[in-house]
Amino acid sequence: GGFFGGNDNGNSKANAFPGDKAKSSGPTNEVIKVVNGIKHRRLGSSDIAVSEIGLGTQRWASADFNSPSQEDCMAFMDEAILKSGVNLLDTAEQYPIPSGGGAQEGDTEKLIGKWMRER
Repeated sequence: GGFFGGNDNGNSKANAFPGDKAKSSGPTNEVIKVVNGIKHRRLGSSDIAVSEIGLGTQRWASADFNSPSQEDCMAFMDEAILKSGVNLLDTAEQYPIPSGGGAQEGDTEKLIGKWMRER
């Protein structure tokens, strides 16, 4: 269920977005499904299933010398989200770190938004 729900052909009990109308029917941290070997667990008592593996984005869109390119970031999301079932992105409003040199806070979220629009 949902954009980040993984490739389970709609067979999950819990969904990626709270707007999906499933009712919570299990304990906190319950393994709800496994997508391509990655366990998805219930988040609290909600109906949100979160992958045990997340994708960190702290340096994405940074002007730092060793930050990944936009193309690499898009490929990371393709691989992790579309192919491997990851639905947890670690991001924050102050990313990228370091900002400066043309990069501004919020650029990481803009990059993720661009990926979502294009997919």
